[in-house]
Amino acid sequence: MPTRCSATQPQQLQHTQQRAQAARSSPAMLRQLAGRAATAAAAGGGARRSLHRSSLVCLAAKQVEVSHILLSPDKKGLLPQLRQQIQAGEASLAALAAEHSQCPSRSNGGSLGWIAKGQTVAEFEEAAFGCAPGALAMCETRFGVHLLTVTAERQAAEVRHMSVQELAESLAARSAGANEDVQYVDVREEREEELARLPHFQLLPLSRFESWSAQIGSLLDKEKETVCLCHHGVRSMQMSQWLLQQGFTNVRNVTGGIAAYAAIDPSVPEY
Repeated sequence: MPTRCSATQPQQLQHTQQRAQAARSSPAMLRQLAGRAATAAAAGGGARRSLHRSSLVCLAAKQVEVSHILLSPDKKGLLPQLRQQIQAGEASLAALAAEHSQCPSRSNGGSLGWIAKGQTVAEFEEAAFGCAPGALAMCETRFGVHLLTVTAERQAAEVRHMSVQELAESLAARSAGANEDVQYVDVREEREEELARLPHFQLLPLSRFESWSAQIGSLLDKEKETVCLCHHGVRSMQMSQWLLQQGFTNVRNVTGGIAAYAAIDPSVPEY
């Protein structure tokens, strides 16, 4: 996720904005993934449990695809003029965003991609989820004033949980030549994988998110079942949620992570 537009900064975290090459992203989630990865890897038990409680939540039932124009409060009077130009067909929101918006999303025609409730500030969320597709809405947040439109709506898929017993069966089947339509993703750090690893998993460390996120469409197949793994299931859930936002529809998170897997497979070291 380059810097996230200020309109969709959740709770004082800064986010990156540019979408991945083959997918539209929610910059809030992207930056959150990269920012939390190192902390989750090194956190003690108490910190990990706290993050676990706040993170193991599947996506909201509804998502909206939003584009907007962000202006500073002193330019608030310009918004009705821009709105009139769009409604009259004199200019598109994308063109006006490129010319006037102070959000990094101007390079994408003002597009913020898909967002779910809880990923943006309250005023922007209320305007976006109260706006009919194709309509225009205005709102004001602590970041400035916004003219926005919802380009599409969808019901979000949910992350499905996978037990370590199910994972063991899946990996065994893969080793036997089956399950070719399943892809396995490990989001831990390289140093963690050196301590304990499972076969068939592709390593995509969250701390290096910006180095591989733009190629996610070529690294993984959106049509295949995708299984995500980390140490305890926290970072992998974050990854799972982000993949859903990129258009993956069959994503599973390994409950308890490789730590739980080690409890049923003595060949896998604990760390």
